[in-house]
Amino acid sequence: MNPNGNHLRCAFLWVILVVLIGQRSTATTVVPPEFADLVNQSELIVRAKVLGQEAQYERAGSRRIVTMVELEVVETIAGEAPRPLVLRVPGGRVGEAEMVVEGAPVFTTGAEYVLFIQGNGRQFYPLVAMMYGLYTVERTPDGRVIITRSNHVPLHDTAEVSLPLTTGGAAQILRRLGRPAEAMTPETFIERIRAAIKPNHPRLRDAR
Repeated sequence: MNPNGNHLRCAFLWVILVVLIGQRSTATTVVPPEFADLVNQSELIVRAKVLGQEAQYERAGSRRIVTMVELEVVETIAGEAPRPLVLRVPGGRVGEAEMVVEGAPVFTTGAEYVLFIQGNGRQFYPLVAMMYGLYTVERTPDGRVIITRSNHVPLHDTAEVSLPLTTGGAAQILRRLGRPAEAMTPETFIERIRAAIKPNHPRLRDAR
């Protein structure tokens, strides 16, 4: 992979984002993390498939809704994954009641993701930097398996992790310009993740 080409691509994406600055990005403000921070703020990093989701009230008498997302761990990238792995995600629908967290990534049953997990069940959202902690494993029309960001824009380099996430028309434009044939594969992404883990990290360890 040509590093100069990657830098130019990142710069180009920034220009596109500036042009589209008037469009709505996300209603929830989250500071985009650098790739190394995303990795090392995690307690667990996995490649996993969503088996099912169940929304419920947080507790008896509560108006707050949480969704329990059950995952099948395809690969433990770093850390120790419990079995079963169930993420406690704020928001969801129970009967006629619905709670929406603006800007939060949407889990799809049957879909496969690379997830950067932190504070599951202990903090508001169980992913590092919320929408920046979820990457989708997608298959292109020509059969390639690639990594996309939570807005389904292809990821070409880990430097793009710190770019702001857009939605709506802005994300559609970036998807069209994304050149999926040049996007990172899950294997390359996972290799970069493992290489970025600090040797003295208190929770993560290479799970190979």
